[in-house]
Amino acid sequence: MEPEEKIKLQVLISTYGIEGIERLASTFHPHIERIEYLVSWQLPDSDREVPEVLTRPDFRIIKNTTRGLSCNRNISLDTATAPVCLLSDDDVDYDEDGLKRVMDIFDENPDLDIAAFEYEGDDNKIYPAVEMDLKKPAKSYYISSIELAFRRDVVVRSGVRFDERFGVGGRFIGGEEDIWIHGLLKNGLKGKFFPQVIAYHKGTTTGTRLASTPEYIESKGAVFKLIYPFSWPLRMLVHALRSKKTGWRFGIYRYCREWISGVSEVSK
Repeated sequence: MEPEEKIKLQVLISTYGIEGIERLASTFHPHIERIEYLVSWQLPDSDREVPEVLTRPDFRIIKNTTRGLSCNRNISLDTATAPVCLLSDDDVDYDEDGLKRVMDIFDENPDLDIAAFEYEGDDNKIYPAVEMDLKKPAKSYYISSIELAFRRDVVVRSGVRFDERFGVGGRFIGGEEDIWIHGLLKNGLKGKFFPQVIAYHKGTTTGTRLASTPEYIESKGAVFKLIYPFSWPLRMLVHALRSKKTGWRFGIYRYCREWISGVSEVSK
């Protein structure tokens, strides 16, 4: 591997347990000069050997005994050393052009702190066709964690961390990236969306699979309480009225009840 000071981009991969590391071993990560894959591997119950396919010079695997995706993300942030980092999971494929484009975007935009991109997958997620300021997002646009790259030093200086109550393995099953990005932008960091595909996700993402479950609506209520402390009731009603279009099948009353449950829990 290139000397640490020459690494330009680190892909921060979070994984959990044996199944997680096996998923990672089955994905594609091209060898690219000045790129390193930094894996934070949660093993809270027992230790395991790293699969041979991952014992590459451009892979660095950090084992830990914690639980929760946001905790794992924070460990990655604490361990990273590259000037630019890209969040990732254990079920994402990359190609050389996509990762090089991430580096080029930051080279071409020296005042940029955060960049959001696109991924392709079975979610068929719809993106804006043009570049966009993340402080003024297009209607219906939402961010997925595997699309996010950032300048490490600026993020570290901001003091903004992933809220460990949110994300798989936490009290709330989702919303960790929304709260994190909101905190960074609120602290004055500059972020933009770029209509560039950088990754490929097999199947549907966790967020898509869980989007119409009561647990997800509860976490959504908690997220909106933190991000929109005064306007969340009105937003709740708007989302509840639209809920049938998103596959919610339990009725408006249940939707609001779950949402308010999340608001109450995060307000404790």
